[in-house]
Amino acid sequence: MNRKIYLVRHGKIDTGNEKCYIGVTDIPLNEDGIMQAYKLKEFFVNIDIEKAYISPLTRCVQTADIILQDRNIERVLVRNLMEINMGKWEGKSFKCIKALFPEEFEKRGGSIDTYTPPEGESFKQVETRVLPTYRAIIENSKGNLLIVAHAGVNRVILSNILSRPLNSILELKQQYGCINELCYEDEYRTWSWKVIV
Repeated sequence: MNRKIYLVRHGKIDTGNEKCYIGVTDIPLNEDGIMQAYKLKEFFVNIDIEKAYISPLTRCVQTADIILQDRNIERVLVRNLMEINMGKWEGKSFKCIKALFPEEFEKRGGSIDTYTPPEGESFKQVETRVLPTYRAIIENSKGNLLIVAHAGVNRVILSNILSRPLNSILELKQQYGCINELCYEDEYRTWSWKVIV
């Protein structure tokens, strides 16, 4: 049976005036993010969803709550869908890390898949926790699913599905509030992918 997995990135959050490492810092949606979630609700209003799997961070829970408002759809919080942990870099701007730790900043840029910030995670480690969880969700469910997670988590899943190397992970664009529509084709036993922004 053909089925669709809707892999959604949460709505926009406030990160200040500079690009920051947010990771597992628990930040709620801002006003723009709430509006994005309501647009997502409009998109999904006539789509059958069997079940929703959600990162427990507030920005994902809020996004899912708005999308599924007034719908009797089971929601499961999944800890392994949390964003990459940036450890001691959490909450710090790219500019700050580049100024204070230029070598480490360069190392991460050159080895985005394997570099681990102090007390944090590498994308390889994220892959190790996310992919088995994602596969278990798919294998133990039926019908169309909604997964609300994060840019890093979504990129790890997409890299695997598309057979892309993890070191090119940042080439996969994941805007706030984007929808990745993954469609399983029974005939070919493969997944197709398109992004709906």
